[in-house]
Amino acid sequence: MVRRMALFCGVPSALGISSFVVSYAAVSHGVELPNTAVLLVSLGFFGLGVLGLSYGVLSASWDETTPGGLIGFDQFRLNFGRMTSAWRDARQNRQSNS
Repeated sequence: MVRRMALFCGVPSALGISSFVVSYAAVSHGVELPNTAVLLVSLGFFGLGVLGLSYGVLSASWDETTPGGLIGFDQFRLNFGRMTSAWRDARQNRQSNS
């Protein structure tokens, strides 16, 4: 899980930070960049980092006896299904109690 989180969160976050460095270098060499372009590019990379962090957690094998896969897509589908069914059950219990 930690390796997937580092990969899927670390790479986009590093790209988000490097987008500031690249845009500063471009502006210092005379290229005119709108502030909103730099903001949107860095925001996009940091958003991908958040999604990668969530994927890293959800793609781990939650069963101690079952090893996880390399990418973890099968575990992601299973864990995401468990999470959504738990949300549905909680919503139904909340509605039936009120």
